[in-house]
Amino acid sequence: MARRHREILDILLERIVDGQYAPGDLLPKEELLKAEFDVSRGTGREALRALEERRVAVVKHGWGATVQPPEEWNVLDPAVARALAAGRRRRAFLDELAESRALLQGELAALAAARAGARQRTAIAAAADRAAAGEADAARELWRLAALAAGNRPLAAMLRALSDAHEPAEAGGAGYGQLGTAITEADPAAARAAAGRLG
Repeated sequence: MARRHREILDILLERIVDGQYAPGDLLPKEELLKAEFDVSRGTGREALRALEERRVAVVKHGWGATVQPPEEWNVLDPAVARALAAGRRRRAFLDELAESRALLQGELAALAAARAGARQRTAIAAAADRAAAGEADAARELWRLAALAAGNRPLAAMLRALSDAHEPAEAGGAGYGQLGTAITEADPAAARAAAGRLG
């Protein structure tokens, strides 16, 4: 049943993102979801609660689920992000994610350059070399190591949530090598600039 409630959640999110249900609109009640998707009322209820957990809707007992304005949504939730990344305003959402990621990566890189220990710098340099060569998953490993070196768990969690929401296509390039060098040389300003150039 859990799989079915996720399917219903994804369909409802798609309809909301595409404007079939606007902010302030009531979503179908459990009975209608039961009939449309051939599931139990409980499964329909779980899907509506899942929308509420993601702040896409507010559920009021005896009234139903009302769509919230988009600025209230938890856009870092993977299900919400998937729907937005596939919706009609896809480009704007992906641009917002890229902008947020660039800001966070710059600060995380600067902190890593300032705080990394000798072993961490060695591991970061190696990961940066692999990322520069285009090795699969090397960029993700580089950012994981930089996050550990930065020692700021909330910042690392925000960057991880952005990556979980929509992972950009990895590509190699000299920028990763420059980032590794800046962190290895304990140069926060250069690390921030190198991270910014990665986009």
